[in-house]
Amino acid sequence: MEKRRLGNSDIEITPIIMGTWQAGKRFWVGIEDAETVKAIRAAYDAGITTVDTAEVYGDGHSEQILTLPTARIRGILAS
Repeated sequence: MEKRRLGNSDIEITPIIMGTWQAGKRFWVGIEDAETVKAIRAAYDAGITTVDTAEVYGDGHSEQILTLPTARIRGILAS
């Protein structure tokens, strides 16, 4: 997948970003962490290397998922 420069920085991000709001489990019920990890891995395998997360997504739950060994990717985290 192509990458684009972020502003005037040397950071390059993918034009499609994996959002992890639903991984927070606060507003989305029935989504298991294992399914979220699968989605993150599938996005990465498709070339998406930029992930959006925030502390407010489930009181930090989405960020915790991204620290799991099975969810780790080599990319950019936007928070």
